[in-house]
Amino acid sequence: MFLSGKNILIGITGGIAAYKVYELIRKLTKEGANVRVVLTPSALEFVTPTVLSTLTGNTPYWEWDYKKPLIHIELAKWADVFLVAPATINTISKLANGIADNLLTATWFACDKPKLLAPAANTVMFTDPIVQENLKKLQKVGVEIIPTESGLLACGDLGEGKLADIDLIRDYLVKSLTPQRWRGKKVLITLGATKEYLDPVRFISNGSSGKMGLALAKAIFYQGGEPLLVVGDVRVEIPKWFKALRVETTEEMLSACLELFPQVDAVFMNAAVTDYRFEKTFDRKLKKKEEELLVRLVPTPDILAELGKRKGDQILVGFAVETDRLVENATKKTPKEEFGRHSGKPRKGNGKRYL
Repeated sequence: MFLSGKNILIGITGGIAAYKVYELIRKLTKEGANVRVVLTPSALEFVTPTVLSTLTGNTPYWEWDYKKPLIHIELAKWADVFLVAPATINTISKLANGIADNLLTATWFACDKPKLLAPAANTVMFTDPIVQENLKKLQKVGVEIIPTESGLLACGDLGEGKLADIDLIRDYLVKSLTPQRWRGKKVLITLGATKEYLDPVRFISNGSSGKMGLALAKAIFYQGGEPLLVVGDVRVEIPKWFKALRVETTEEMLSACLELFPQVDAVFMNAAVTDYRFEKTFDRKLKKKEEELLVRLVPTPDILAELGKRKGDQILVGFAVETDRLVENATKKTPKEEFGRHSGKPRKGNGKRYL
């Protein structure tokens, strides 16, 4: 797993969202990460040292120990990454202005490893111009700010400022520890299957769960890129923080791809696109009859070919499922569709396990 053996230092500040860190710690330790915790004194109003010690297997710190006067240096050197979650407005302001008046902030300035902040605050407080300016100052010196969510806050208000989803925080930790090969690049990824309808309830399609496409999207995100997803019929949950367009038919997928294509640096065409559609379709459900139903299928648009015609400097990567002659059949597609790479994957048997 990505985080196995990594040393993650978590700073907890005095906000109501602090209780959510328990869940984060459990997730990280299950993945094999080593977790230690440093707190501000006010954080003790929301979480307890006993629980933190039990979950991490390590002693949490919130004040200098006379037996370890350099504990802030020890923690900073131990960490592979330092995450503050939740990060209150007070702590954000201190970190942005060089104030080291407690163990957490002193450890922050002693740490030269990747640093992340997961803010949590009331909407009005969070959007205050001074607070936003402080966040920008931290970003300029390389601190990763994990986006907040919009929703129901502890005060009863609806708005921006909720602590980010635990899974998103985890993904940002992975990103911070991964070489940034795709930094600054936008990548279009298609995933899932398209459907071609005969009538409002009947359709033909391909088997696809979307797992491979989602794995590609996460890999691009971890490496600093921005994945833009075009999603057909999938069996996986698409994280809400990914930008995604939902489509059903091949025509809809083509339209979405053509819209996004000028913006991106690369395309991974991983979707299981239906190669044929019904020549004649019906607005109402066809009633079952005794006689045979004969239908005529005609080709759907070739999305890769259309993108290939418009290709500039973009990298285009296609995927093909084959039952035999994998390399030969996959290679044949490349010249016709005018793109750089084609990946083939075998399909055997009649099982229903699809990538």
